[in-house]
Amino acid sequence: MSKTLTLEIPDEVFSSFQKQAERRGETAEKFVLEIVLKNFSKTNGNLSKQEKDQALAELMKFAGAVNSGNPRSADNNQIDADLAAEYGKDL
Repeated sequence: MSKTLTLEIPDEVFSSFQKQAERRGETAEKFVLEIVLKNFSKTNGNLSKQEKDQALAELMKFAGAVNSGNPRSADNNQIDADLAAEYGKDL
């Protein structure tokens, strides 16, 4: 059994969905349903090992992408000290 859900979304968002769907030879409704189903399973912890590995691989692309210029920027003790000093200031 299925249910009907009506969503009100901005025109520009729908237009984007529609263009993506047309490129795939689908309706906008089917395209949006696929997005919802894909993201729903991820938020419910129903990821397969392959999906988890793929998500980790995507995330790891960003590892080391930021250089703060501070060689101690990943030092948790220093971070805690910096936060304590900052929050201790009168604003």
